[in-house]
Amino acid sequence: MLHRIVLTLLIALVAAGCSDQQETYVVHGMVVYPDGKPLTKGTVEFEAVDEKRPITASSEIEPDGTFQLGTFAPQDGAIPGRQRIAVIADAEIGTEAERPEFLPPPVVASRFSEFKTSGLETVVEPRMNNVLIEVDYFDAERENADGLDPASDPGYGTFEPTGF
Repeated sequence: MLHRIVLTLLIALVAAGCSDQQETYVVHGMVVYPDGKPLTKGTVEFEAVDEKRPITASSEIEPDGTFQLGTFAPQDGAIPGRQRIAVIADAEIGTEAERPEFLPPPVVASRFSEFKTSGLETVVEPRMNNVLIEVDYFDAERENADGLDPASDPGYGTFEPTGF
């Protein structure tokens, strides 16, 4: 009997020691273009800025442009604090990516696909969070212009917390 009690306590201690994952808070929102039309596919990723190791939260973008982030489980939210944002809307793997001539044209400016160039940031508060993310349409002339650094253009993509 004592052996069973000790084993139960040991299992409880091990389980308690394994739960060092940070608390998450609901983050949902919408990805839109400057004209208000929603981005209808892709992925949104948030990366916690002030962590020792990268902690990311992500979500697929729904056909109506909405998303709800998950970090440790689907739709469980994101950890609180400052976050960098990336929006990826490229072709899916296994859909002719090995043959670029069959790929559909990009739909979002390429700078949004990486945290370091998107220019998008927000703060996740320890409560329910609503975020509106604005991205620019892909513009081949702008993307290929010599000497243009879209990341240095302050009007090239914005975000704003919202209460929709």
